[in-house]
Amino acid sequence: MGNVVALEEFRRTLDRREERGRALARPEIRGGEIWGRDYTQLEAVVFGLLKVREIAAYHASLRAARHADGSGQEFDALCLDALDAAYRVEDLGPTRLKAAVKPLKEWLLDAMTEDNKRDMAWALILVDLIEKSPTK
Repeated sequence: MGNVVALEEFRRTLDRREERGRALARPEIRGGEIWGRDYTQLEAVVFGLLKVREIAAYHASLRAARHADGSGQEFDALCLDALDAAYRVEDLGPTRLKAAVKPLKEWLLDAMTEDNKRDMAWALILVDLIEKSPTK
């Protein structure tokens, strides 16, 4: 009889997993792809921020699967603020970009754990490249 109860519990956990949807795929991080871009160009900044968002979303989904916390809307807003500052760096200057990137770095550092430190380190490198690349 104990096996039947365990089987039913297993089926319930499968149903709950399907309700949550498909898990995000692990982000592909290639050093050549990251280091080979010119982060003074807006296209490279967009690539970098999307890659940072992909890394953060993947690890946030893993964390949310273990703990029920909120959505990534706050992080998305930080990414959009950094993108806006990078887009307008010629008008507003690099100081505005540094101010926009700072909360993004803090979020990544707060989310860093022993399990995700490799991926989060890449995300921090990308944010640093965006912040510290010389402007035209």
